[in-house]
Amino acid sequence: MQEPIDIHELEKAAGRTGVFKAIEIDLLHETLLSWKNSPGDPYTVLELRDGKSLVAFAIISRISGRESTYDIRYLIVDRDYRTTEGGRHLLQLIDDELLANSSYAVIRLESSGLKLLNIGPDTLTEAGYKIIGHIESYYGEDNDYYYLIKTAYRNPPKFTKPEAPVSDEELAESKSEKSQQHEKDATGQEKASQPQE
Repeated sequence: MQEPIDIHELEKAAGRTGVFKAIEIDLLHETLLSWKNSPGDPYTVLELRDGKSLVAFAIISRISGRESTYDIRYLIVDRDYRTTEGGRHLLQLIDDELLANSSYAVIRLESSGLKLLNIGPDTLTEAGYKIIGHIESYYGEDNDYYYLIKTAYRNPPKFTKPEAPVSDEELAESKSEKSQQHEKDATGQEKASQPQE
């Protein structure tokens, strides 16, 4: 049986990273209280442990009005485990949790550069996340803003590439054929709608 999650242990781990401001720890506290009062609505807390020691944890929430879209609210690796694979294992734990009840999940994360370094410099991109937003020095000098997204699949679809790009001539020919077909259809309709003598 899994032991209950200790809110104070999670807050302490976040504080030990050195990348959270006091107000952010207060917001984490409020988020954890909300989770404790109603687990899974809207927050889910996931822990990664090495025996009894907390390695990392994440707080995720489903986006209101979206069946399979989630935000990672917090993604924290304890400072004693920064040089381990804790971040990678935590991201895999998130995927597993979200795909347990759905065939796919769109996962979003907004974060600062310093917080991303906490889980490992390339951990998110190696796990399939794409950077779709970046603002330099948004949080201060050498602390950029990042917006990342990933689609995780239980059974990934097989995407295929076209054999060759469509040439301009083929595109023009296709448009011409569609235009001619449209004219025939319009002409056919006009004739059919005229009264017969």
